[in-house]
Amino acid sequence: MSVSLCVLRIEIDEDLPEMGDNPAEMEAAKEQKKKDRGARESKTITVETYASVLTGPNTDTGILPTSSRRSPPENSMSEEEDTISFFCGNPLVEVTKGVLHLYKENEMKEAEEAKTLCLLSVPGALGAPDLLAFAAACQQDIAHVRVLRDGSPDHYMALFTFRTSDAAREFHETFDGVPYSSLEPNALCHMAWVSRVEWARDGTPPPSHTELPTCPVCLERMDESVAGVLSVQCAHAFHAECLVRWRDARCPVCRCAQTPEPRGQAVCFQCERAALAEEDGDETRENISGVAEGLLDGVEAGTLWICLICGNVGCGRYEGGHAAKHFLASNHTYALQLGSNRVWDYAGDNFVHRLVQNKADGKLVAAEGGFTSEDSACGGEKLDSAQLEFTYILTQQLDSQRMFYEEKMNKLEAEHISECEKLRFRATEAEASSSKLSEQVATLTKENKNLERKLQQVTNKLALFQNELSEERGLAAALANSQAEWQARAKVKEENFVKEVSELKEQLRDVMFFVEARGQLQQAGASHAELADAQVSVAPPPKPRRRRR
Repeated sequence: MSVSLCVLRIEIDEDLPEMGDNPAEMEAAKEQKKKDRGARESKTITVETYASVLTGPNTDTGILPTSSRRSPPENSMSEEEDTISFFCGNPLVEVTKGVLHLYKENEMKEAEEAKTLCLLSVPGALGAPDLLAFAAACQQDIAHVRVLRDGSPDHYMALFTFRTSDAAREFHETFDGVPYSSLEPNALCHMAWVSRVEWARDGTPPPSHTELPTCPVCLERMDESVAGVLSVQCAHAFHAECLVRWRDARCPVCRCAQTPEPRGQAVCFQCERAALAEEDGDETRENISGVAEGLLDGVEAGTLWICLICGNVGCGRYEGGHAAKHFLASNHTYALQLGSNRVWDYAGDNFVHRLVQNKADGKLVAAEGGFTSEDSACGGEKLDSAQLEFTYILTQQLDSQRMFYEEKMNKLEAEHISECEKLRFRATEAEASSSKLSEQVATLTKENKNLERKLQQVTNKLALFQNELSEERGLAAALANSQAEWQARAKVKEENFVKEVSELKEQLRDVMFFVEARGQLQQAGASHAELADAQVSVAPPPKPRRRRR
């Protein structure tokens, strides 16, 4: 398999002891560093190394010098049988400040001995445990994993070093182009082959190597062996997939139009706004004297004119006169006629173009054609004088434009200063009110704490009273039950007592009847002998009947 191997180099800014103490060498290195970096700024680079525990204690020495280490590696080997292959809690962390470079070899080589793969853009939301879980199927063949962060919050780079090149090729074939997570299907895994990882003081690329640029859309390294790279007319390069998703025809970086040719349906800006606003469109055509565009033979009426200063497109005086009105409003003198590429000067009221573009081959030719061989010398002198005159006129117009815009800039600057003063005054008022509000917030916070403390006390008392109330209710319920029992017993005793009283009354009545009868008999027995031995007896009370249950 033929691949392009890459060299990952970390350009550090730290003055380490390994660099030497030669001032001339240090100054030359600084100048070379400025030349190599260009507009790139130095960032904090963090390298986290997660070594496999299958090969015993961690013996990896890291990438950067020893002075860049933040935490030394510890023995993360577990003696349990069901242990994971990597330990994420205490990695070897190396921190430095510099620039991260990725140099690609210009020639394709066989990757029999390549064992390191670089994941170019890993989403920042994917942590180190999630990354190890993503490659869990190949953890038996991974020697160590390095995570390189250069301060970008959205993505970082990861290096997977395998024990064998076959395992690296299998990982590349399996996971290349696979999304990291099902929640983000657009975040695909793109990787490149890395021959070595090193650090240096300068950003000079190794021999026969070229640094990989960064895609301005996805901020990922661009490698044509990984994904298609497309260059546009303004010399900016992008990933083909990123540029396809860009719906605009302009460059995402410089906004350069990739289709500069005139559109088939070019319209006036003012007329288009009127059509969008659903107006009548019967605008009164004002006759503007001294600013007529002028039409050549064969040119249709109502052509469009584009301002060479601001790019405003307006229609001619035979249509609506918007191009001339734009000149009166903005004092932009020159306008280009679309279709013929001729320039009209509103101030001089004539055409001022000298060269036009030939539609046949696209070359610039004279407006009235070339000169013959006989009067070529005279024509050359006329052309030079016309060019000097055009340059003089253009200089005057540009000076007037400069003065016009300088006045506008001064006016805007004065307005900006007054507005800044107002904003500063409002800012001071806002700060004063903010300080007052902060004091009120502090006071209310203290009161809130006191009220919360009182509320806690009241809540505790309420809980205590509720417990006592529940106990009192239970006791009252028990007393009510016992009272009902005692009332039932008293009612039964009362009924028995009433029965006994009624029986005693009957017995008393019988006794009184017996006493009275005996007394009467004794009185009568004295007079009658027959009743002398008479007796009175009372029948015993009947026995109560048993009720059937």
